[in-house]
Amino acid sequence: MRYRSILTLGLALLFSGTLFAQIQDNAGEYGFKFLHIPVSPASLALAGRAGDAISNPAAFALQPAINTVERQRSLGVSHSKWLADTDFTNVCYSYSTRRTHFGMLLRHLSYGEIEKRDEAGNIIGSYNPLDMGLTLNYSLRLSPSQYIGVNGGFVYEKLASASSVGVSGDLGYTWLPPLQDTKVSLAVRNLGVSSKMNEEAIDLPIIAELDLNRGISFDNYRVVVGGSLSKALDEPFKGTLHAEMNLWDSLILRAGYRINYSGEAFSAGLGFRVQRFGVDYGWADSVGDLNSIHALGLSYHF
Repeated sequence: MRYRSILTLGLALLFSGTLFAQIQDNAGEYGFKFLHIPVSPASLALAGRAGDAISNPAAFALQPAINTVERQRSLGVSHSKWLADTDFTNVCYSYSTRRTHFGMLLRHLSYGEIEKRDEAGNIIGSYNPLDMGLTLNYSLRLSPSQYIGVNGGFVYEKLASASSVGVSGDLGYTWLPPLQDTKVSLAVRNLGVSSKMNEEAIDLPIIAELDLNRGISFDNYRVVVGGSLSKALDEPFKGTLHAEMNLWDSLILRAGYRINYSGEAFSAGLGFRVQRFGVDYGWADSVGDLNSIHALGLSYHF
């Protein structure tokens, strides 16, 4: 009975988040877009999705409940050369006992040095805009097939002479249906409030996301295929398809495709596991004159 009550509360929170996302009629300008950027090479290679928490300990950033499913403990750092001259760095800690999970994620996006000009176009200086975020995760197992999780933390955005700080939260639910090695996850992310920037309201980029993943195991390898559907407040519906192959528990191949995105249609990557250490690489294509995206990550599994 207690589990049913917790589950009902969790689903109600998810519904409330979705409803909140639909009634933002007086929304200000959307900021903190860095919260949509993949936080690991594995996510980048999988079209921006969480994938499997064992091979992607930072999966809780996208699906707050999914890391509880498998027992693991790891520490990782990753760096991405994002669009133009931007650099995206992340540090992640994940600890799951299969009953509960605790995670921590630190994000830092640097836009490099940008020239500051007067009305006549003369250079009068420079500035270094940046985005930062600290996210804490807690999730728990409600039953052998149901999990619920929540993320909470702080976000910070700085431009030339103005800045904004806010609090952000995510709600997540993961279900393991009767079909073996299948996961269905639902999340509402980026709920929260922030201070004004130059007297203008800055709203968080709220998004609702649904992920479906199916694993198939063979003698020496395992394949996970999946897809997702997402809807942000200020964007149309978007989808992804992705696949991951784990060979001999030491080599991981990944690929993804984004549907209805303006860029980065194709993505791919690979990972290596040697004893307790891991190395991951992710790549995503871009469009027009923008450069492709590369990400590299190192991890230690306790």
